[in-house]
Amino acid sequence: MTRALPSLRQILLLQRDVPRAAAFYERALGLRVAVCTETFAELALDSTTGNAPTLALQRAAHESQLQTGYTPILHFEVDDVQARVNAALTLGGRLDGKIQYETHGAVACVRAPDGHMIGMYQTTA
Repeated sequence: MTRALPSLRQILLLQRDVPRAAAFYERALGLRVAVCTETFAELALDSTTGNAPTLALQRAAHESQLQTGYTPILHFEVDDVQARVNAALTLGGRLDGKIQYETHGAVACVRAPDGHMIGMYQTTA
């Protein structure tokens, strides 16, 4: 059975001030703000397709999260979160927290061997 390749869903940057950061990316780069609250914003990277990755801005929970190694976080939609996490762990990755099973799907965050954060999301069928 052939597995679907993961697709890049989102690039997540942790921020001190989400509305200010959203305004910066909107005005400096001309990105379209799809949603913006005090804690989260999502900006379109490509206005021509509905399935292009987005730039997400999220308020950091702690100042330490603003240090190198926490962001950017690359979010991928995958076909099987558990299998992808297992593969990442086998190859030297480290699970950052637990796999979370929400009503909309499963979410996991893995730190790659080089320290970059990778989010994985599997939609609920």
